[in-house]
Amino acid sequence: MITRNFDASKIARVQILDRKSEQAIFTGIDDGARTKTLNLVLKESAKGGYFGKLDVGGNTSNYYNVNGALASFRNKEQFTALGTIANTGVLGSSIKNIDASTYFLNGNTDALNASAGTGIPKFDAVALHYANTWHGPENHLASNYQYSHYFTQPMTDIQTLQIQPGNLYKQDQQAQSTNQQDQHWIYGIYNWAPNTRSAFNFSVYGTDSRSQNQFGSTETSSLSDTLVNTSLRTIQDTVIRQKIGSDISWRIVIGKRTDRVLSFRGSVAKLENTTNGYLYVLNHYYQVNGLIQSVDTIDQRKQFESHPITSEFSINFSEPLWKGVVLGLVYWQFQSGDNPLQMTWSRAGGKYDMIVDSLSSHFKTRIFNQSAAISLQGKVGILSYTMGNEWNAYSYRQQDLLVASGSHLSYLNWEPRLLLNFAINKETNLNFNYHTLTREPSITQLMPTKNNNDPLHLTLGNLNLKSDFSQTFGLNFHRFKTWLLDLALTMNLTSNSISTKTTTDSLGRQISQPVNVDGTRMAGINLTATRKVLGFDVGIHATGTYDRTVNYVNADLTVNDAYSGSGGFSLNRYVMDKYSFSLYTTFTYFDQVSSINISSPVRYWTQSHQGAMTLFFMRDFEINTNATYTWQQKTSAFSVNTSALLLNGYISRNFLHNKLVAKIQFNNILNNNAGIIRSNTANINTQSSTNILGRYWMLSATYHFDKKFRKK
Repeated sequence: MITRNFDASKIARVQILDRKSEQAIFTGIDDGARTKTLNLVLKESAKGGYFGKLDVGGNTSNYYNVNGALASFRNKEQFTALGTIANTGVLGSSIKNIDASTYFLNGNTDALNASAGTGIPKFDAVALHYANTWHGPENHLASNYQYSHYFTQPMTDIQTLQIQPGNLYKQDQQAQSTNQQDQHWIYGIYNWAPNTRSAFNFSVYGTDSRSQNQFGSTETSSLSDTLVNTSLRTIQDTVIRQKIGSDISWRIVIGKRTDRVLSFRGSVAKLENTTNGYLYVLNHYYQVNGLIQSVDTIDQRKQFESHPITSEFSINFSEPLWKGVVLGLVYWQFQSGDNPLQMTWSRAGGKYDMIVDSLSSHFKTRIFNQSAAISLQGKVGILSYTMGNEWNAYSYRQQDLLVASGSHLSYLNWEPRLLLNFAINKETNLNFNYHTLTREPSITQLMPTKNNNDPLHLTLGNLNLKSDFSQTFGLNFHRFKTWLLDLALTMNLTSNSISTKTTTDSLGRQISQPVNVDGTRMAGINLTATRKVLGFDVGIHATGTYDRTVNYVNADLTVNDAYSGSGGFSLNRYVMDKYSFSLYTTFTYFDQVSSINISSPVRYWTQSHQGAMTLFFMRDFEINTNATYTWQQKTSAFSVNTSALLLNGYISRNFLHNKLVAKIQFNNILNNNAGIIRSNTANINTQSSTNILGRYWMLSATYHFDKKFRKK
């Protein structure tokens, strides 16, 4: 958001960092995790005032987009405010297609899944940030607040093909929904470092999110092109999610060595998640001759509740052994307790007062997880390394409060890891990363109670699930000189993987249950290379992946092998006061075969091309056109090719020494629908089409302001 709203002239330099995790930075014990981090360093001259922008746009068709940004810096004190009001699909401050995992949409968990997709959201949001540092680095305070209102009415058409032994199970669903959500989010952190030997961190956060949803769908299912059922389904529900938590950390340097560090961390969180709603379903089942065999009606009231309380504690110690070598010791403990409730009432005599026992449950669950880890990190010449091992003990207890029964699961696992980094020279780097991960089943996967929010596709838990264990190998090569070269090789092997067993009867009704399987694996290669050629930034990219998944279809174990290869090139050039040009193109081939039905492979080509041209040759004017073209080949699952060309453009004019910009823009000039997405998971192939914003124009004005504080 900062880069899209603030003037580049405020930035002194840009740093790209391979940043360690916050835990590794605080404790001094390297966990091997790295995140590419962009650090924007402001000029000192930008810190003595306030600046920002206001952008207002609209048209005669009642589309609008208003967003603004305000930032103020004085020495170490900073304040930032961002705001957005738009009904053109914008989900952030001048950001389109933002990932729904952002805090603006840190959404509720809807147990009834009453949403048809994204649609064209109407989005209103405001975000505030304040931070200050005083007494040198001794005290630092940062606080954030966000509010968002989200409203959308998506409409989707979803085609699904499941490869089964001897036949194909096809589903075609048309769905629409009305979804709205209001959310408040706060976060604050206080850091205190009384001296160079000790530090204290305290943070607190909270969310309050409430949504209302109305969903409706019609669905047709067939086995080997023979109609087996149709379904009409409606859902209405209200979802409330409230969470509050805090985190406290403290560390101290022991003795004269700065890398001998003892640290503690503790956290606690409380979550309230409730869903209350109504489910109505009318199902028709058909004979082979096309006549109705039976009719099934479901009219129920639903209530889901979850109130987990979690706590976490760790103690960490790092001890220098000899020059450049540090030993790390960690003990970690996690506890969680919940009383999840799922209740279903059928309608009788105009009231929902008949409890459905098979769809109702009330449990008491307890999770206790603890681990001990040892690591060794150091540097020898151009080689820096981190190696370690972690032992995990997991315990899960579940008590059925309705029938007075209980169960207990426990596992013991170990997780080795190794990170080697060769800094060959300033331009060349090679690193090898090996790490392992134990993934425990979620409480939802362990719950035996059925969830019938889609009665034709029931889900059922499995109390016999065990944790899965994955090993990941990564080799990365970077060279930044004449060629900017990046090569990455990845391989993942998973044992006891948590997969799915899906049983389909002759009427097309399905029950899915998580199960453990062996044989899951993945391998991939990714190459990017860029250099300057005749004034252009020329890049090539290539990716190849192999993915094997294993799952049960009815009583048969199926192995799904998927291969994907893609490649393309990019061209970019910018000539000051004349033009900028960019082109990015990718071709992809996909091939998948399932062992249960090798006569029905899924193979197809796709391509995607993006281009943009901006002209600056007329003083104070900017003329832009940009286009995106996508194409997907027809397959055995989807019988027609799909393609879309999105063409956009704008003309802008600067006034008042570039402080005021007037713009007229034209979006989706050809009025094409690019909301078509294809996915392939195990033996299931899906293609969905959703409503997007069609052709529209918008007139907007943007005003930039920059003021200095008066010196006293």
